[in-house]
Amino acid sequence: MTIENVLRAVRPAGRRGPVLRGRALLDEAEVGPKFARQARMASAGLPVPHFFCLPASLFTRTLAPVRPRLLAILRRLDHTDPDRLAEQSDALRRLVLDVPVPPSVARAVHRAYDEVFGPHAVVSVRSSMVGPRGRAAEDSAEDAFAGIGESFLYVTRDQVLERVRACWASGFGTRALLYRAARSTAATEDFAVCVGVQRMVFGRRSFVLFTCDPLTGSRDRVLAAGLGIGEGVVQEKVPVDHHFIDRRTGAVRSVVAHKSERMEEDPARPGSGPRLLPVHGRERDEPALTDGQIRHIRDVGDRLERLFGCPQDIEGTLTEDGALHILQTRPVVLDLGGQRLWSNANITESYPGVTTALTYSFAQRFYREDFRDFYRRLGVSPAVLARHENDLRSMLGLLNGRVYYSLSAWYTLHRLSPTFPLWRASFERMMGMSPSVTDVRPDRLATSPGRLPETAAALLRLAWLRALHVPAARSFDRWWQQTIARHREAARTADPLQLARLMRSLWQEAGERWGLTLVNDVLLQTTETAIMRLFSRWLPGADAGLHSDLLCGGEENRSVTILMSLVDLAERIRATPGLLDALADEDPGKPPEELLRRIEDGAFGTDLADRMRAHAAAHGDRGLQELKLEVPVPREQPSQLLRLAGEYARGGLTRECLRGRETATRRAAEERLRTLLAGHPVRRRVLRTLLAQQRRYINIREDTRYSRSELFGFGRQIYRRLGTELAARGALDAAEDVVHLTEEEILGHFDGGAVTDDLRGLARLRRAEYLSRATLDAELPPDFATMGPVRDGLPTPGGDARPGSRLRGLGSSGGVVRGTARVVIDPHQRVDPTDDLILVARETDPGWLFLMLSARGIVVERGTLLSHTAISGRKFGIPTVVALPGATRRIPDGARVEMDGATGTVTILDEVAE
Repeated sequence: MTIENVLRAVRPAGRRGPVLRGRALLDEAEVGPKFARQARMASAGLPVPHFFCLPASLFTRTLAPVRPRLLAILRRLDHTDPDRLAEQSDALRRLVLDVPVPPSVARAVHRAYDEVFGPHAVVSVRSSMVGPRGRAAEDSAEDAFAGIGESFLYVTRDQVLERVRACWASGFGTRALLYRAARSTAATEDFAVCVGVQRMVFGRRSFVLFTCDPLTGSRDRVLAAGLGIGEGVVQEKVPVDHHFIDRRTGAVRSVVAHKSERMEEDPARPGSGPRLLPVHGRERDEPALTDGQIRHIRDVGDRLERLFGCPQDIEGTLTEDGALHILQTRPVVLDLGGQRLWSNANITESYPGVTTALTYSFAQRFYREDFRDFYRRLGVSPAVLARHENDLRSMLGLLNGRVYYSLSAWYTLHRLSPTFPLWRASFERMMGMSPSVTDVRPDRLATSPGRLPETAAALLRLAWLRALHVPAARSFDRWWQQTIARHREAARTADPLQLARLMRSLWQEAGERWGLTLVNDVLLQTTETAIMRLFSRWLPGADAGLHSDLLCGGEENRSVTILMSLVDLAERIRATPGLLDALADEDPGKPPEELLRRIEDGAFGTDLADRMRAHAAAHGDRGLQELKLEVPVPREQPSQLLRLAGEYARGGLTRECLRGRETATRRAAEERLRTLLAGHPVRRRVLRTLLAQQRRYINIREDTRYSRSELFGFGRQIYRRLGTELAARGALDAAEDVVHLTEEEILGHFDGGAVTDDLRGLARLRRAEYLSRATLDAELPPDFATMGPVRDGLPTPGGDARPGSRLRGLGSSGGVVRGTARVVIDPHQRVDPTDDLILVARETDPGWLFLMLSARGIVVERGTLLSHTAISGRKFGIPTVVALPGATRRIPDGARVEMDGATGTVTILDEVAE
């Protein structure tokens, strides 16, 4: 559009009067996003100072007489010569400043001034650039454009018209002309200037609040505050405090500045405008805001974010009486294309600590195949999935040697299904995601006429999947048992090339079936969400542990079957004379290989040896860190079974005791539910039906999790054999170095797809890096965001958290208990069971059950309501708290603690146990 169109009529003449007030201020095309948002805030009851506006159409009409001369200069603009551009800008601005304000406009402005503020009031006069039909406007979501126009403070009634003209002229200032050119929107772009006249607030303490981190886009808030009016803080003319507010915990980390100056009008020189004045006394080194004011500003910021539906950059001030005033809010402009959200809250239990290249590449392949099939089942077309192959490959990241979810890829992929808005909240809860790293973009079911058929088809497909899910899960189990048995049998006699082909064959078959496990997760998540909503509505007075207690009992899933088999071994060990004492004499740091040989040779009879072989054959892929291919499991190291069963034997566990505990917990919970819903049989029936479905989905989840362990176990078997082959050929220093190669590097060496023959050099480099990371405390935070190249934006590895007497995590299995905290970092370390043991760990996996069942309570740093730790705690009635940040550092080993598994609190009673 040409400048003639701009100056002819951006807005139809006479469409609006010279002053806009009330609901007219909501017209973004006339007042721009800045003032339209202020009007929305005021109409929502937020504390916005009164104001009126001179609309953009008035700017256009007023400048019509000088249109030809403005056009002549604008057509000759030279953006490459700063001096020449400054001269041209001055000429443009003089033309605007020489245009008289029409008498009718002057009368309307003064009349509005008197009615809104009173004739003796002091105001601010601010400009706002308005683009065509509101596009490319100042402070819009698409274009920050902030600070391009002029603003004037401490303006009196007799000065207001002069300041209005100056705001109009600022549309042709050097900054505005350069900005439009830099944005590739030519200086002849269609624009206008709206002017806002607002009551001046004499702030004593001012702030800027970002409701997300403006650097990375993480959801943690950043608050800057200084003394005086807001201009000093916004323009960085006064020293400012910084407060970093964690969205998950509400904790505030403050960096308080020495405040030598404040910005205010000099009381000795009224009418002089804002000045930098000295700060005296204690105020120089005290925070500008109190803790209560920080909380209040945070809450108002959250309200504004909800009002506008995206993160906000908010300017405000507090007057002498402590009243809060919001002066402005705009969207935080983020390049979300360069943002990556990271979390290991739910994956660290599967891949704790530093992880090898082989495990990471294997896990990457598993997630890629698993989720591709999942989205296919949800109705996403192969063509769409092909376009998102890069997202499927980047669902995980390896940062400082530790596995993280790349949540940005997850959100992108999940949005391929129109049903994602239905299960987004459940997904975020299951992943244990901190509010700090949730995606800022909202998700809503598409119901527009053009999208409604697609949404309806997706919903019907999800309902169909739900209706057929249980028989489909049984079919999956039958298929998997046949498939893994066939591949194991073929691997027995296979040569290296055949082993490589077997691994690729298993991936191909798994990629056509494994998405069912994720469908189960969605059904489990949505069912739990429905139950929790009904609990909130129908059982507001129920204790927090009732839900988890009601999930006890029912059919045994594969995890429980494995546990009962292990406890059976423990009972046999306990009943075998001399065996428990022999186990106690073993070195706790080494597998009891010699004792295992004696058992297999019949030194303690044949029954125990037979039972151990049967357990290893049926359940041998369940062990400590069973998804890490560098860690052996009982299938290849049966002595682990002897150690685990020995721990159970010393703890006195029996199958009857475990089943009795679970049955009693469930029976008591059912009685509480019956009492609470007395007189409401329909509600009780609905809840019991939903709870039965949730138990069924939990059992399917645990069954398929062990199937996953078998898949990883087969990979472990294949790659250990190929490592032995590579070492024999001299391609590796040792067979165990195979874990420092990726899956494709190993397979490619045998089937011709490798890009290098120097596997030894690669393995040496990665082994050194792995060992270095394993010995350094370089663990990153569990949740964070990066912007731009990931390696450039990694946060500093976290140090120790400050100890506290009362800590809070996520309650996941109810009950209040007291005991002695035992901090366990390495699950292989020996922990003598005690009657009051409170297990404190970073995370657990199924191999930790021997310790978990010996504990009176469980506290872990990571995990979610659907993590293994939480499910196991609920299953066996053990009070459990997950997602307690820094638990292994903040809870001293040996301390007396009280924990509440319902509320998620842990109280340190005594630092050292007596």
